[in-house]
Amino acid sequence: MGTIAHEVVASTLNELHIAIKKCEIDLAEELLKKAKDSLKHMEEDDKVVIYYQLLESRYKMMLFKNKGKGLPPDDWKVKKHGLQGHNIDHLIDYYFYLYEAEYMSYVRNYERAIGLLHIAEKKLSNIDSDIEAAEFYMKAASLYALLHQGAVSLGYINQAINIYSQHEDYKRHLATSYVIKAMNYMNLGKFKDSEEYFLAAIKIAKEMKDEFFEAMQYHNISILYSNYDKSQECINAVKKAVRCKEWRDSAYYINSIYMIVRERFKIGDKENAMYYLKKGQEDLKFRANKIYEAKINIIYDLYCKEVNEGIDNCRENVQYLEEKGDLDGVVDLSLIVSKYYEKVEHYKEALEFANKAIEAKEKMMKLEGI
Repeated sequence: MGTIAHEVVASTLNELHIAIKKCEIDLAEELLKKAKDSLKHMEEDDKVVIYYQLLESRYKMMLFKNKGKGLPPDDWKVKKHGLQGHNIDHLIDYYFYLYEAEYMSYVRNYERAIGLLHIAEKKLSNIDSDIEAAEFYMKAASLYALLHQGAVSLGYINQAINIYSQHEDYKRHLATSYVIKAMNYMNLGKFKDSEEYFLAAIKIAKEMKDEFFEAMQYHNISILYSNYDKSQECINAVKKAVRCKEWRDSAYYINSIYMIVRERFKIGDKENAMYYLKKGQEDLKFRANKIYEAKINIIYDLYCKEVNEGIDNCRENVQYLEEKGDLDGVVDLSLIVSKYYEKVEHYKEALEFANKAIEAKEKMMKLEGI
């Protein structure tokens, strides 16, 4: 094979980028392989190589987020110093900051993620594309929703919804935007409004006839029902999610198992809770997930041990979640522990975990980019 012009490879990468944006996974896989093979024979062009590296990392993140396949790489492949001295156009420069921000959010380095988003937002002004803008708004809104910064998140996600609702081929993104809006309403205690948007996302997933995406939406709405103290509705929603074999085979399955375990314990169904807890432990042997292992252990120690036996383990695991940056998990589980201890009249311990939840939430609300 002779030398391939860099313009040809760049054209393939542009097609790959569109496929990734639309979550056309099979097409993206085909184009990624084509681009990778072409790079071996391409005339030298650093810009195209960097573009490929960005899209390869973005592809892996897409597989994780949309199919629960494996986990993204342990480090961010493209370093800023690698861009120095090259003729990088506005679009690639923008993508670098946006995609690294997404990765930093994934590894829970939230201050770094916010800082990168601020830079990306400034660079977005150089790009004339409403779809590019919508993607930025959605990613920014997702991060701020995770940090319970509802006012900021809602401002971004409403802009994303306005754009995606005008593009028929971005229904998946519209559904995802509805979920982000629903999460914000849930965090604000507006449960009815939250349910409305979760149900709208489920409706779109059904229309798309994508069983995995539909399973994801049922799992998402189960989180609302758990927070809404509607345990049976939560369990019913999770059951619909785990009917999907692809969901059970994904990295997200442990999320659903955890949800069933905690809700079964909350309603006093210890036998079934233990059944699913053991299923979760088996899954963790094959797909290690220290965050969810800690969460399941907290639930087990809370409901299966006396307070004086389980409280130290609860403290240690909540502390582990905090150290790993899962502040949302700290808030959520600290409140569950606090409510349970209050119920069994261990008021001192209940107050301790209530204060831990307040502390973690305040920390999230104060996070700013660096």
